[in-house]
Amino acid sequence: MNSNFFRKIVYDFYYLLFLLVDRKKKEIEVNNVAIKFLDYNNKKVISSLKGKEIKKLLILLPHCVQKYTCPYKVTSNIENCKNCGQCVIGELLNMKKEFPIEIKIATGGTLARKYIKELKPDLVVAVACKRDIMSGIHDAFPIKVYGIFNKIINEPCINTTVSGEKIRSFLKEIYKTQGGEM
Repeated sequence: MNSNFFRKIVYDFYYLLFLLVDRKKKEIEVNNVAIKFLDYNNKKVISSLKGKEIKKLLILLPHCVQKYTCPYKVTSNIENCKNCGQCVIGELLNMKKEFPIEIKIATGGTLARKYIKELKPDLVVAVACKRDIMSGIHDAFPIKVYGIFNKIINEPCINTTVSGEKIRSFLKEIYKTQGGEM
């Protein structure tokens, strides 16, 4: 049988297990099922990229990585960012100068799916909280989605962040394996 068929069964299993385990947890609490699933998924995505050229890479970010009080909303256009340094958006925006990537801010799963459908990327790097990353990767299958958890500082959906260095190292690794050091 097709390897995607078995992979889909594994994804469904992890997703259902996650939903059962996560029901009683708070958003900030660790969920080992989510961690194991993301590790499994990311290894599968990386192994599937070997020897393949990535022409379109989409980075999907949640709107909550932007400072909540920022007057320059980036959900419609990330270029609205003034790179003030109060959130991670400016750092991620600078990566567009280093790598051939597209960056979109999604306010939810529907908008994220819309961006994926419109842009048809070869690879998606998705940043989100555990619940959104689990459902996003599950829903997007068989599209390759490399997931990175965002860091919830005080409360979910407000002033979260992500390691720009983690994203940059992933991009360096992906584009290095294609033969062209950037």
